[in-house]
This record gives sequence, structure tokens and C-alpha cells, in this order.
Amino acid sequence: MQPQNAMEKELLKESLYKNQVQEILRKHKGFLSSSYNPNGMKEGEVGDLIKKQYAAERSIIDRIVANERSAFLGGIALSGLVFASVRYGPRYLAVKLGGKEKERALKEADDVARKEGTRWIQQVGSFLFEASFGAWAGYRGYNMISSQNSSGYEEIANIPLCAGRSIVAEKICSDWVDLVHREIPSDFWKNLNEEDCRLKDKVRWKSVLGFADNCLKRKAFEDAYRKQHGLKPGDPVDVPEGGVPTDIFSLSKENGS
Repeated sequence: MQPQNAMEKELLKESLYKNQVQEILRKHKGFLSSSYNPNGMKEGEVGDLIKKQYAAERSIIDRIVANERSAFLGGIALSGLVFASVRYGPRYLAVKLGGKEKERALKEADDVARKEGTRWIQQVGSFLFEASFGAWAGYRGYNMISSQNSSGYEEIANIPLCAGRSIVAEKICSDWVDLVHREIPSDFWKNLNEEDCRLKDKVRWKSVLGFADNCLKRKAFEDAYRKQHGLKPGDPVDVPEGGVPTDIFSLSKENGS
């Protein structure tokens, strides 16, 4: 029962670990645009060569950003639609069903409210409710569209395996692996293997773990590549087309390394 108890204790720390993941992302926020900037090249490197080396990774990132933008725009569209429906729908239906008599009654009620000085209070209260409901609907819509694109999480996790060079791997992998495999206990990750997983966002945590594992695979591949090609430790590695093999650890064992 002890392992199960340990796993349950780790479930209570999910929010803490989520904040630690977000802290790494905040730490490296904005580095992509500056890293892809040719002005940031090392001396002797050529802009076209740099673009070519990072082309595979940039293609993945552009695709992820495009999908996220679509989800965001979908959320905004839904928010506007819900706001308009809540704001104008009830009155429109009332007039449509009740005819001119109902329209006249509503107009008279508005005139009375204006004379009594309460019409602006009604308008402000209605607007705040309608805007809040529309924003909530848009946020929910964005989350639904984004969560349905589960392949997006998989693409993010597979970035370290891309061909060429990877700015993401170079900048983030070290901190990410330290957090996932050293700071967050293994008992937390065991929850992912439970049939009735109680983590709040199982898909996202799988992506977090997969990203760290793929960082380790890329490092193993780069270390082996440097050794085979007589490169010095720390020399950049341009991974051949096809990317890092997902079974790199098995291949390393077979080669005795």
C-alpha cells in the first residue's frame, strides 16, 4: 500500500509542479524570436546555413502556433456569438412571438425606467452579465478546441527529436530534464500509468514527461554522434534527416556505448 499512498500524496502537489513547469517557460519566454534572428549569429556562421539547420524545428513550431491561433480565434468568434445572442436574442424572440403589442410594452417599460433614472443601471448590469457570459463561453470554447487537438501536445513533446539543430533543446532541455527527472518524484509520474488517472490534465503531463524523455534521447544521440565524428564535447550537432531515432537507447546498448 505504501507506493499507492506515496502516489496519492504526490497528486496533492500537482499545482505546485505545474507552477514549476510554467516558471521554466517564463524563464525562457521570448528566446525563440531572438535565437532565430540572424543578428544573433556566432562569428563566422552564415544566415542561410543557420536557417537551414533550424528549418525542421521552425516548421514544427510554426504549425503549433498556427493551430493555437486557430483555437484562439475560434474562442473569440464563439465569445462574440454568445454575447450577441444573450444581448439581443431574448428581446428579439419576445417581439417576434408577441408581435407589436409586446414591442410596445417593452418600449414603455424602457421609457418608465429612463424617467425614473434606473435605465442606465439596467443597461450596465445587463452589459456586465452579457460580456462576462460571452467571455466565459469564449474561454471554454478555446479550451475545447485546443484540447481536441491532442496531436499538438505530441508535436511539442517531439521537438527535441527533430532533424538539424534545435534551439528549444539547446535552451530548455537542461532545466526541463532537471525538473522532470530530478525534482519531481517518480511517484508523481506513476499516476500517469493508472487506469483511472486522477491528474487534472493527463494529456498535458504526458507531454511534459515525453518532452523530457526526448531531450535525453537527443543528448544521447548527439553524444554518440560527436564521438563517432571526432567532435569536441559541446560542439553543435546537425542531426541527419529523419531526426533522432526514438529507439536511440536500444541502439546505444547494441553498439556497446
